[in-house]
Amino acid sequence: MLDFMRRRARSTWIKVIFLIIVLVFIFWGFGGSLTDRSSADGVATVGGQAISLREFQRAYENVKAAYREAYKDRLTPEMLQALNLKQQTLEQLINTKLVQQEARRIGFTVDDEELRDSIKAISVFQTDGQFNQAQYLRVLNMLRLTPGEFEEGQRSELLQKKLQRLISDAVPINDEDVEALFRLAQERVNLSFVKIASADLLNEVVTDKKEEEEFYNTHRESFRQPERVRFAYVAYSPVPFEAQVQVSAQEEEFYNDHKTDRFTTPARVHARHILFTVPSDAKNEERAKIRETATGVLARVRAGEDFATLAKTYSQDTGTAANGGDLGFFSRGRMVKPFEEAAFNLSAGGVSDLVESPFGFHIIKAEAVEREAVRSLDEVRGEIHQELTHTRAQELAHARAEEDQKKIQNGAKLAEVAQAAGLKVVETPFVSRDETLPDLGRQPELNLTALTLAIDQVSAPLQIGDNWYLVSPREKIESKIPPFSEIAEEVAKRTRSEKAEQLAKTKADTLLAKAKDGKDLTTVATQEHLTVEETGPFARQGTYIPKMGNLPDLKKEAFRLTPQAPLAPQTYVWGGNAFVALLKEQLPPDMTDFAKQKDRLRSDLHQRKQAAAFEEFLNTLKKNATITFDPNALQKLPV
Repeated sequence: MLDFMRRRARSTWIKVIFLIIVLVFIFWGFGGSLTDRSSADGVATVGGQAISLREFQRAYENVKAAYREAYKDRLTPEMLQALNLKQQTLEQLINTKLVQQEARRIGFTVDDEELRDSIKAISVFQTDGQFNQAQYLRVLNMLRLTPGEFEEGQRSELLQKKLQRLISDAVPINDEDVEALFRLAQERVNLSFVKIASADLLNEVVTDKKEEEEFYNTHRESFRQPERVRFAYVAYSPVPFEAQVQVSAQEEEFYNDHKTDRFTTPARVHARHILFTVPSDAKNEERAKIRETATGVLARVRAGEDFATLAKTYSQDTGTAANGGDLGFFSRGRMVKPFEEAAFNLSAGGVSDLVESPFGFHIIKAEAVEREAVRSLDEVRGEIHQELTHTRAQELAHARAEEDQKKIQNGAKLAEVAQAAGLKVVETPFVSRDETLPDLGRQPELNLTALTLAIDQVSAPLQIGDNWYLVSPREKIESKIPPFSEIAEEVAKRTRSEKAEQLAKTKADTLLAKAKDGKDLTTVATQEHLTVEETGPFARQGTYIPKMGNLPDLKKEAFRLTPQAPLAPQTYVWGGNAFVALLKEQLPPDMTDFAKQKDRLRSDLHQRKQAAAFEEFLNTLKKNATITFDPNALQKLPV
């Protein structure tokens, strides 16, 4: 099954199925602590309820399958061990048990009708938007699940969602929080700064051999040369296999599977609107007055006055009013629900009645309407044929690579199987994990695979782009720290660079001290033949500051500075440069777009608060629950 899914990883349908596997058996994992005690009934117990070995194994296989889908054949046993997927899986199953137990304790249930409706709504069980029983059974059979197993998992998930909604719905959110979030995101500052570049001070720095040897001994690990490998590879391209492929019988099935997501162009409307905003705290009298104004403008539109001109005069949507209220083309899901419904019910040239949304009252005009369009099978047959041919040819190339790998494992030589396949063996120079390969460029997957294999061992087929590769290392050079004598020149260069950076920091500290004594930074900088520059306005997000570099501490400090205390309290170093900075100006947030972004910001903030509340709730459940697990049971299971 996993091989089937891997070969068809580009299929949207398979990805959705894969998502079902993960969602049914794994809930949210927030970490937490476990008591290291044996559990007689399985791998763990949660509040007296066992997590059986079979339950764990099934969940663990699904987690591994998700990683295999993401990493393909690069997912080695060593990687699985490093990811600690067994512990992750156990934590997630424990979370699931805790939530299920609490949901039942509160009194939540899932009746058969709810279960049926939820399953019918899953798109991979549908044909032309309708639930298809045969399709349902076909998918479950492919997933090696019985209907009873799947439905029990789905029932558990619905139960969990009910409890999650209970917690989430209790999370408060208000306009002040939303506005504060917008202000934080939109606020800008502009800094003045003086840069002292260590590169300009190299001529002032002198080092001797004793200093250089001391630097080498102190920084020995930084001189370590990575492990390197020289390897051979054979590339299996799908192109030669395309002539062997016959896919005509699958074209119609592929078309039906992807009719909605690939071959249907959604409906779109090109609209203009006139917005009359209504404050969230408006009284009935104020709301009625705004409605009256909007009704008057609507009457003028219906009387034939130019819509764009009226929008420029009356619309309070600052983002579109200057353009006559033009919103351009948009599809469903882009606008708030009342606006969308009204717009998509209009014909080209039509004008709506007053439409009320969270923003206020709208008058909408449809400039153009594009109805949903479905390309026929005949129109896309060539496209489908080409894609299916290429996919099948890739499968054949993969199969040939696997066949040749087995031959080599049974004693054949790489050169022999390559010659029999009409391919050539390419020998690489010595490369580390991240170095580029001649002809192929940077391919860390191939390099890493060669580094992890024994000499002359052959890899499983690796997919890079469209091709599959067999890799076999020929010679390795272990990682080492060269003796001082071999890299004396590099050590001397780095020693001088570090001393120059220290000198730059010292000069910056001196400059800052003078500025703190009340001297003007520009005057002090001029005396030192330095230039005062400006970063230009920047926001809080991230750690990068324009013209300065990646300075997270200064980025935070910049938004604490005030006109009364504009000088940053310390110097900062990045990229060999030392900086003294002070606040040039604070730019208040531009509230122009707040109305347009308010709903999205509210949703984002609500989701963050909901996630935090549920995490806190789950952690409380963990603290109050008796949880035991058997570490020996996990260790005995194969990776």
